[in-house]
This record gives sequence, structure tokens and C-alpha cells, in this order.
Amino acid sequence: MIIRKYGYVLLCLVLSMFLAATLISCATCQSVKALEDQVQQALQEAKAAKATAQDCTQKADADAQRAENAADRAEKAADDAAASAQKAEDMANKAEAIFNKAMQK
Repeated sequence: MIIRKYGYVLLCLVLSMFLAATLISCATCQSVKALEDQVQQALQEAKAAKATAQDCTQKADADAQRAENAADRAEKAADDAAASAQKAEDMANKAEAIFNKAMQK
């Protein structure tokens, strides 16, 4: 009888210790909620960063296209200027030839 009585007490004590250890080691609902809020906030920040990165990529692509178009226009203008300079040089040579003919007479 005495062994049974102390056995029940010992068993209750051991079970109480396991229950206390389990309850102490478990996270409270508040800490779980706080962690969930932090995760949600981090997820929102990540989504915002992704959207910003995509926007920057699109702007960079548009800027690159504009720069390429400007370079093409500058190259065309340089070619036109070179052609005009050649035409002016040809006209100057013709004028000089006419002047020299007139001076020989």
C-alpha cells in the first residue's frame, strides 16, 4: 500500500514536471503572432523591392533604347555633315577652276 501511495505521488510528480517543461518550452500565442507579423512585413518589403527592381529594369531598358536612338541620329547627322563638307569642297574646286579659266583669258 505504501509503495502504491508513493508510486502515485511519484507518477503525478513526474507527469507534472513533463507538463511544466512542455508548457514552458512552447511559444505563447503572442510570440507566434508577433513572429507571423514580422514574416508578413518582411514578405511585403520583399514584394515592394521586387516591384522597384522591375520598374528600374524597365526604365533602364527605355533609357538604353533612347540612348541608342540618339546615337543613331548623331551618326546620321555626322554623315550628313561629311557629305555637305564634301559638296562644299567640290563647289569650291569648281569655283576655283572657273576663276582660273577667267584669269587665263
